[in-house]
Amino acid sequence: MSTSSLVLSRMLPRIAALLLLLSAPALANASSDPDYFPQGGAQYFTTHSTLAPLDGDSHNNDGFGDEPALEYHFHVYFFQNNEASTADANRLRQGIVDAVGRGEFVAVCHGVDETVLPGFNSTDDVPPVNMGPRGPHPAGSYEVWVPQEHLGMATSFMMLNRGENSVLLHPLTRHCVEDHTGRVMWMGAPFNIDRTVLAFDEESCDSPQYEELGLGYSGKGVSSTW
Repeated sequence: MSTSSLVLSRMLPRIAALLLLLSAPALANASSDPDYFPQGGAQYFTTHSTLAPLDGDSHNNDGFGDEPALEYHFHVYFFQNNEASTADANRLRQGIVDAVGRGEFVAVCHGVDETVLPGFNSTDDVPPVNMGPRGPHPAGSYEVWVPQEHLGMATSFMMLNRGENSVLLHPLTRHCVEDHTGRVMWMGAPFNIDRTVLAFDEESCDSPQYEELGLGYSGKGVSSTW
């Protein structure tokens, strides 16, 4: 084999991987085909190293990454103008509500109330199902809050039941831009997240949620500066 052929053969896997990364966002946004659904398995798909904050995330650099993430968000994406995609997203959401009601894990999404999750009294604070782009989310979506105590079972449920939906998993910390970029994991084809609507200041980020459940950052014995 010639030197040039050897070099090319070694480069081909890298070129293929690069093309896959470049094409994934475009594939995820190919909603013009009514029969199109995002496909693929779980992916660790991030934009940069997580060892240091992004430029501009300077409000807490000294403690960046020092504290564990104790609460998480799943964001389920669907094509709001596609009846089949919307129905599949609703199927998954109802499945989550039913699983919470059976006591399989603790999670909060639209449809969970005190009759489903005893002790939960923040129904008015639960985000609705977004039937279109909202905030950093570029398509129809809904949020599922999960505390770290139940993350394993909730993730297993998502992996086994997500169907054709793309699902974003990110931690809930004081660094909301980083949480939605360098710290994310995807199940299914990744969507482009609009990070321009996120702010670096802590006051603009989500706070610990649903304290009455006594989980996550509100768990017994938890020592957190947040």
